[in-house]
Amino acid sequence: MTDARLKFVLSTQGVQGSREQTLECVDPEPTGNSTVRDPAAACAALAKSGEAVFFALPNPDRICTQQYGGPQKARVTGTLDGKPVDKESSLTDGCRIAEWHAMQALFGDFGPDV
Repeated sequence: MTDARLKFVLSTQGVQGSREQTLECVDPEPTGNSTVRDPAAACAALAKSGEAVFFALPNPDRICTQQYGGPQKARVTGTLDGKPVDKESSLTDGCRIAEWHAMQALFGDFGPDV
């Protein structure tokens, strides 16, 4: 089951500026209140990877490649399955890029293609 009420602000230092979008999923279908490009795909991405992206505890043994994926950033707030979400995502290293790719359906074309 995936119930979500999320708001996210996407920003970049480039010409795209910023934009705010919402996603609501109930069991895990999108509601009419969602403003993302493909709400069904975004709800599916949350069902598959949302727990790992938004709630995984930091792993001190995790090694992240030092690479830069772009100036895009996302701030996601709301709830996922009743748990509060407040997460900043960016493309500043390999681990963060992997998280961004897992949520690509949520962020849409506001970043690198997978």
